[in-house]
Amino acid sequence: MKFEHLFEPIDLKGFLLKNRITMSAMPTGFSSTKGYVTGKMVSYYAKRAKGGASLVVVEGAAVEDRGRIYLSQLMASDDTYLSGLNELAEGIKKNGAFAVLQLQHGGRFAMGSNPVSASDVSFTCPCTRRNIVSAPMTDDDINATITSFTNAAILAKKAGFDMVEVGGGYGHLLSQFLSPRTNKRNDKYGGDLEGRMKLPLGIIESIKGVLGDGFPIGYQLMADELLDDGFSLDEAKTFAGKLEEGGVAYLSVTCGTPESFFNGDGLFAMRSPEGGTSQQCKDIKGGSSIPVFVTGKMTSVQILEDTVASGNADAVAVDRALFSDPDLAVKARSEKIGDIIECVSCANCNDRVMKGLGADCTVNPRVGRESESVSSEATVKRKVLIAGSGPGGIMAALTASERGHDVTLLEKGPKLGGHLKAAPKAPGKTPWIKMLDYLSNQLKESGVDVKMETAIDEESLKNNSPDVLIIATGIKLKKITVPVAEGREVDGPGVVLFGKKEPGENNVVIGAGFIGSEIAECIAEKGKNATLVEKLPSVARDMDLINRTILLNKLEEYGVQFCLNSKLLEITEDKVIIEDDTGKKVALKADLVINASGFNPANDFFHKARGLVNEVHLIGDAKVPRNIHDAMHEGYQIGLDI
Repeated sequence: MKFEHLFEPIDLKGFLLKNRITMSAMPTGFSSTKGYVTGKMVSYYAKRAKGGASLVVVEGAAVEDRGRIYLSQLMASDDTYLSGLNELAEGIKKNGAFAVLQLQHGGRFAMGSNPVSASDVSFTCPCTRRNIVSAPMTDDDINATITSFTNAAILAKKAGFDMVEVGGGYGHLLSQFLSPRTNKRNDKYGGDLEGRMKLPLGIIESIKGVLGDGFPIGYQLMADELLDDGFSLDEAKTFAGKLEEGGVAYLSVTCGTPESFFNGDGLFAMRSPEGGTSQQCKDIKGGSSIPVFVTGKMTSVQILEDTVASGNADAVAVDRALFSDPDLAVKARSEKIGDIIECVSCANCNDRVMKGLGADCTVNPRVGRESESVSSEATVKRKVLIAGSGPGGIMAALTASERGHDVTLLEKGPKLGGHLKAAPKAPGKTPWIKMLDYLSNQLKESGVDVKMETAIDEESLKNNSPDVLIIATGIKLKKITVPVAEGREVDGPGVVLFGKKEPGENNVVIGAGFIGSEIAECIAEKGKNATLVEKLPSVARDMDLINRTILLNKLEEYGVQFCLNSKLLEITEDKVIIEDDTGKKVALKADLVINASGFNPANDFFHKARGLVNEVHLIGDAKVPRNIHDAMHEGYQIGLDI
C-alpha cells in the first residue's frame, strides 16, 4: 500500500487507533451563540469520523464563560450542555472514530473587556490590531480555573467522550502561564519553569484524581513560542517529561502564538512552509515514550505519510486537511489521490469564525452542509449549457452532472480555469494550482462535455439547444477614466503576473485591493520601486486576516510606498499625477503603470440570451466581481437548484 505508515494502528492507553490520521481541534463556529451543540456541528464531526479519521478531537470547548474566545464557541461549563455533547460524542463514535473533547480557556484572548491571564502584560494583536491588557489571576481565580477544567472533563466523560485533550497551545491561557514573556508572577505560579508549569500540571493532576487512569487525557503542547524571550523548545522538552509523569496519554505538538504566527512567511498562510511541527515533534518524541502527534500546515496526504514514515511523529493531527476533505483517509487508503480536495490555506475558514460567522470552505462548498441531502438526483433531467470554465463554471458543471443533468461546458480560450489561472502567479499563491488541478481532474472523470475555444453566442446556443444556460464568464478590467498621454501604455495586472513586461525602476499600481497589493509585491521583490495609489484609506481590505497580515508585512519589508485617500488625476508620458490626502497635487515617476483599480462583470451576452433560452442564470464574477470562494459556492448552489 502506498501510504502504509499512515494506516498502521497505534495504541493509546488501551484504545487501538485504526490508523495514524487523527483530527485536531479546529474552531468552526457551528455551535449556537450560547455555546450549545447544534445539528450542523454533529453532522460535521460525524462526517469526518465516517471519512476514516481514527480519532476526532472536537474543537476547543470553553471551560468557563470568561474563557470564551469567539462568538459561537462550544461550551462545556455545566450540565446544561450535556445532552448536546452526548449527541456529538455518539455521532463520532458510531461512525468509527474515538471521540475526544478539547478543553480550552483563552486567557487574555478571551472575549469581553476584562480578560484574565498570568500577568498584566499588554499586547497588540498583529492580525486584528486590537490592544489587549489582561488582569493577573488571583489564587482564587486559578483554583476556580482548575476546578472548571476538572468539571468540564467530568462532563465530557458523562457525555460519552472517550477522552479529553487539555488545550495548552497557540498562546491560550495555559501557554500564557508557561511563557516567561507573559508570566511575570513572583508567586508559586511564576518565576522559573517549575513555577510556570504548576497550573497546567495541576489541571492534569486534578482531572486524573477524579476520573482515574481509565479515562485518557491528551495535552496540546506549545513546543516553541517562536519568540526570542518566549517559551522555548528546551523548556518544552522538560515540560513534556512532566506531563508524561503526570499520566498524559499523548502530546499534540503545536508552535507559535498570535505574536509569532505572522513572522517571516507565517505558520498558516498560503505562503507558509509545509510540514507543520515535524522538527519540534522529533525533539519532543526523542525524550518521550507516549505517542506524539504532529500538527500545523500539512496539506497533502504524501506529507502526512512522509512525516510518520520519518519517525518524527507517531501520528498526524490534521485540521484544515480534514476540514476541506472529510474523506481524506478513505481516499488515501484506496489511493484515489486525485480525488482528495486539498486545502489551499486561503484561511477563509478561520476568517469567518473570527468575524462571528460559521466556517465554510473555499475549495469544498459542501463543508458545513453535511446534514443536507445535496447529492440527490434531479427529478427532471435537463440539458444544461455553461459558459465559462472558471471555478464557478466548473463547480456548476460538476454538481449538475452529478445530479444527472446533461451538461456541456464552453470555454472560449485554450485552457481551463478562467482567472484562476492567474492566481498561482501572485507571490505566495502557488497553492491555487492544487485547486485548478483538482477541478480539471474531476471534469475529466465526469460526464461533462467540455468544448474548448468555443465562446457563448447565438451559434453555440443553436448548436446546443439548452434548457438551462449558466453564464460564468467572469470579469473584465475597468478602464482608466482620467486623461492618458498619447502612446502611453496602461497595463493590466497580467503583464506582471505572467512576466510579459519587466518593471522599470519606478512603477505605479493604481488600486490597492488584494490584486494591486500583490502586484506591488511582485514588483518590489525584484528590487524595483513600487507605489500603490488608492482612493480608500486602507490596503488589501478584501483579503482574509491571516494572508493579509503576511502581505502587509512583505510590503513594508520591501519598502512599497502607499498613496492612500488619493485621487488619480492624469497619466502622462512618464508620470502618474494624483491628488494626495492633503489635497496636494503630486507627480509620481512611472516607468510602468498597472491598472488594478477594479473589474466589471463580463456578461455582455446575458440580456440577449434571456430572449433565446427559457432559463438563464448569472453566477460568480459575471454577476458581481468578488472572489474564488463566492464563485465556487454559487456554482455549487446553482448546480443543486436546477
